[in-house]
Amino acid sequence: MKPSEIIATARLIVLDVVDNVTAPRQSDTELLGYVNDGVKEICTFKPMVFATVAALACTPGRADQTLTFANAVMLLDVLRVTNGAALTKFDRPTLDLFSPAWRSDAAGPALQWSALEGDLLSFFIYPQAPAAQSLDVRYVRNPAVYLLADDMVAVPDVMGPALVDYVVYRAESKDDENVSSARAVAHFAAFKQKIGVANAATVQ
Repeated sequence: MKPSEIIATARLIVLDVVDNVTAPRQSDTELLGYVNDGVKEICTFKPMVFATVAALACTPGRADQTLTFANAVMLLDVLRVTNGAALTKFDRPTLDLFSPAWRSDAAGPALQWSALEGDLLSFFIYPQAPAAQSLDVRYVRNPAVYLLADDMVAVPDVMGPALVDYVVYRAESKDDENVSSARAVAHFAAFKQKIGVANAATVQ
C-alpha cells in the first residue's frame, strides 16, 4: 500500500481526476498531508496498531525509568528483563504504605513494575536498576511520515480503505456547499467505523 494509491482512489471519489486537460483542484502534496494525518488519527484512535517491543537500557541506581526512544508515544507494558525473567505489576500506593523506603532498597534485577499516573512514558521498577540492566518494553510508536511512493509497511493493508475515507473527508471539508459537508461527515464516520471505533457515526 502506497500513499499514491490511496490518493488516486480518493480523487475518483471526489471527482478530482487528473487528465491532459483538467488540473486537479488539490495537489498531491496537499492530499499526501491528509494521508499522513489519517495515519496519525489511526494512532490516536487505535494505538495498538502501532505497538512494538524493544529493549530499553535502564538508568542505573534509580527506581523511576523513562522510555528514551525518539518515536515513543505511550508505554503499554514492561515485559521482562532482557533475556531474563518476566516482570509482574505492583500497586505503588500499597508499596508506599507498607514500605515507604522501597525506592532506596538495594539494586537488583527488576522483579516488578508500575505505571506512573499521568505520565505516558515513565514507570517504576522494583528494585532499583543495577548497572547494565535492559528491559523489554512494549510501547506505542509514533507513525512514520510517508512520501507518495513509499510502501506503508507499518500500516496494515486493511486500513487502506479507511485512509481513503479520511482523505475524502478532509478534501470535502474544504468546500462550503452543504452537499460536500454532508459527504465529509459521512466519510469521517466511515473512516472511524473501518478502523473499529465505537460510536463511529458521531463526528467530534
